[in-house]
Amino acid sequence: MVLALAYGAFAASWEYIYDGTKLPDDPALGDKAWKVFITKGAKTSEVCEITPEGELHITDPSDRVCFFYREHKDLSHTTLEARVKVLSQSGAPYTICLEIEDGADTTYLCLFPDHITLVGGPSYEVDLTKYHTLRMVRKGKDVIVYVDGKKAIEGKVGGDTSSRHAITFGAGSTGGTGEHYWDYVAYTTKGAFSPDELPSPTAPAGVERRTLPITWGEIKRM
Repeated sequence: MVLALAYGAFAASWEYIYDGTKLPDDPALGDKAWKVFITKGAKTSEVCEITPEGELHITDPSDRVCFFYREHKDLSHTTLEARVKVLSQSGAPYTICLEIEDGADTTYLCLFPDHITLVGGPSYEVDLTKYHTLRMVRKGKDVIVYVDGKKAIEGKVGGDTSSRHAITFGAGSTGGTGEHYWDYVAYTTKGAFSPDELPSPTAPAGVERRTLPITWGEIKRM
């Protein structure tokens, strides 16, 4: 069940929420479907599945690429958040990524079981074998990454380049293998918002985002 949650006095809102109940490129999502970049000849269902709990489970056992993206013209002020866990990652960069792709101003957040890395910037240690909420906020040339509502990384755009202008996530490297789960992915291209300015999709109205007892998976099962 997809819920539209009110945010009380908060003026900011999420532009899009992927809730993990269907494959991102499922035609049933209509104009909410993501485009998929996948190794030629492969099918999304060979790499991805939806769990009974309503999570996107991506298993990348070989040299396959399977990532999802939604294109936007202006990404200069963007807030991107995902609740994700990473069980394995063979070590190659970009194997598991959360991205704001914007030409020369592209920002890649690479995910590992024990840390996250902003490409061209710092890393932050976190046990991603358990679910954590990652938020990447871009304001012009500046980028801030939050983990469970707390500021973890500060950096700049342009750690790498891309031909796309898109919000992107998934398995992005032929040189790496991995297994990861995505509970939800939410974003807005209408502003750069801290967790206090725009609560996570799982946050009840008026509650600041910290470590909340309720999860998106629990909301989907209500």
